[in-house]
Amino acid sequence: MDAPDLHKLLETLESTDMPPTSEVVSEVRAADIAHALTDLAEEAVLLIFSLLGDEKAAAVLAEADENTQEEVLAALPADRLARLLGELDPDDVADLLELAPEEARPAILAGLDDETRRDVRMLGEYEPESAGGIMTTEVIAVGSNETVKSALTKIRDAEQPEAMSSAFVVDPAGTLVGLVDLKALLTAEPVEQVGEIMNPDVISVAVDADQEEAARLVEHYDLASVPVVDAADRLKGVITLDDIIEVLDEEASEDMLRLAGTGVTHPTTEPVLTRLVARAPWLSVTLVGAFVAGLLIEFIEKTWFSAPGGALPPAETRFQSLLYFIPLIGGMAGNVGSQASTIMVRGFATGEVDPTRPGRVLRGELLLALIIGTISGLLVGVATWFVHVDAPALGLIVGIALPCAIFVAALAGTLVPFACHAVKVDPAYAGGPFLLTLNDIAAYLIYFSVAIGLQGVLAGG
Repeated sequence: MDAPDLHKLLETLESTDMPPTSEVVSEVRAADIAHALTDLAEEAVLLIFSLLGDEKAAAVLAEADENTQEEVLAALPADRLARLLGELDPDDVADLLELAPEEARPAILAGLDDETRRDVRMLGEYEPESAGGIMTTEVIAVGSNETVKSALTKIRDAEQPEAMSSAFVVDPAGTLVGLVDLKALLTAEPVEQVGEIMNPDVISVAVDADQEEAARLVEHYDLASVPVVDAADRLKGVITLDDIIEVLDEEASEDMLRLAGTGVTHPTTEPVLTRLVARAPWLSVTLVGAFVAGLLIEFIEKTWFSAPGGALPPAETRFQSLLYFIPLIGGMAGNVGSQASTIMVRGFATGEVDPTRPGRVLRGELLLALIIGTISGLLVGVATWFVHVDAPALGLIVGIALPCAIFVAALAGTLVPFACHAVKVDPAYAGGPFLLTLNDIAAYLIYFSVAIGLQGVLAGG
């Protein structure tokens, strides 16, 4: 069914006199239905599921967003949920069971077949964001001492395996020893042993490794899937490309939300109280920092007014003139620091930056900041001198303070994420309100320190 027809389907859900039929709903692709459920009330969502067969409903449930999944898992009876989950891969079942009401889980598990129940319980032992937590146990594994004919028979009889381009090879103890391409199996002699034609150079990931490590392996080596092994190198499962795409999307979203200081789940999907708890601590950093900056400005005002004039503007307008350039100094420093921090956080996530070696990137970031600061300082300093011809010292103050503030902001933006990683705090938090507030305070201190220093020099000490 095309997108316009899907829109018509949604319109019928708002009409009480013409509900959609099961035939109409079943024509829509599962992914499209799952996406549409986001905009529907719970009653309409349950109506859709009542019109779908188990196989289609299971596919829709797996594709739906987390909030919709929780609604459906809480509303449908345990026997129907068991039938739906029975249509899915064990890794999807394990994820959905985590969202189901705790009191309903035993009944749902009881309705699953023995093999699925065993796999789900095994997957539940791993951390959700580990390689074991996202792998599927439905993996093709053939023995190294099997014949090609036997291996092909095993692959043919496998029940809808996720990875079909190749098969993993294990020894009699279940240890992963290689990888065999399906094309190699098809072109080999039937009586040959798999161990003779396999590729022993197989890349794997430990079952307790972080999911980001698995994603880096897939990206770095351009893999379609990556096998998961335990401490003894026994094959436990496989992580496929679709799982990796979800990991990358999830990690990128988490980093962006942390940079914004809103937590690790999308704020529009959470209750207001949850959003408040997630955001308030980081916004309080901004509140306290802004208050400190205000006290700093008040202190500087008194110091500024107490000095004689000389080459400076008259006392009654001296501090007011400085205030005009606070947004420029703070804004430029904040942006440079935020850019540096974002680049570091992104580099950590993609593996492009080694979080244990800041020296490799610090020199380049500081050199870039020095060039940007020097050019910006010259341009703004000259422009300020033309605008305030009666107070040439203002142009000098801004021209010196701006590159210094930019340099310090780049230093903080680069090093703070490394420091966070060293103390095992998510570096993404460093780029949010904390670093912006820190850069503002540092920029104001530099700006007013330069002003007071030049004031003393120009006023004769």
